[in-house]
Amino acid sequence: MACNCTKCSEKCSCADTALTNPCTYTDCSTGSERCDDVQCAACVSYCGTSFQIGPAGGQIVITSGTRLDQIIQKLCLLQINGNGACSSNDLAHNPYNQYAGVVTSSSINVLWDGIWSSSNGINIYIDTQINPSGWTLVNATPIATTISNYTITNLTASTAYKIKIQDSQIGGACVPIELLVSTIAA
Repeated sequence: MACNCTKCSEKCSCADTALTNPCTYTDCSTGSERCDDVQCAACVSYCGTSFQIGPAGGQIVITSGTRLDQIIQKLCLLQINGNGACSSNDLAHNPYNQYAGVVTSSSINVLWDGIWSSSNGINIYIDTQINPSGWTLVNATPIATTISNYTITNLTASTAYKIKIQDSQIGGACVPIELLVSTIAA
């Protein structure tokens, strides 16, 4: 997959279907784009042997078939929260695999996975990216662990939001991932 290629040759993947979003990797001259093909992290999976590292209470697990974007989120949580509570597969942690689904002018659908085994539910918080006023809980009661998506409604068109998907038992003790999503124009 390559971007809208007006400066590129077929050697730089311009024969692929172009992305419709703006991007900066359309200059294929020496010193610019170095890849023949650029893939989204959500479309790349680790296909090697599953592995884990760390002792009980600090165990990080990467399973064959895990998408790269989920691995990146897991590593970011490990970086900010440290190894152990908040990041270990065998302890309480926030969901690892978070992303936005369908976005409209008044709603954002969020999805997640990677919930810890003893979770009692998920809470979702939202705030604006520009001039934030503080996190607002959008679900009245924790979302059941059997559910892996939620649509946030009554949003303002053309507004940049940040969204936290947190395990209901953890609260603010563990730094969560913040999704950055903008609603579309009305």
